[in-house]
Amino acid sequence: MVQEDDVIERTSILAYTVLQELHAVLADPAKPDEVSLGIVMGLAMFLDDKVGPMRADRLMAQAPEIILKTDAHVTPALVRQFDTVIRAFGDHLRDFRVTVSPPPVNGVV
Repeated sequence: MVQEDDVIERTSILAYTVLQELHAVLADPAKPDEVSLGIVMGLAMFLDDKVGPMRADRLMAQAPEIILKTDAHVTPALVRQFDTVIRAFGDHLRDFRVTVSPPPVNGVV
């Protein structure tokens, strides 16, 4: 069982599960790598925004080694442990609304 203070492991399992669902919804069976590339690009942009380009570069470069060293994989049993969190996140996304500001008029906001 996952301990309550295992933030990295819990976050990894949740991210994996969300990405599995995203890939299943978006991927064209003839070109599934395009969605995978979009996920990697989105992650790179997210990390660049959150930790800066230098740390993002190191994290992205080290990720394959970290996974290989720890033999990381997400089992169906692990996913089931997080069902309620995934459902809550899905509910959040369902209610998510993007607010778009009108473009400035003559440079005035």
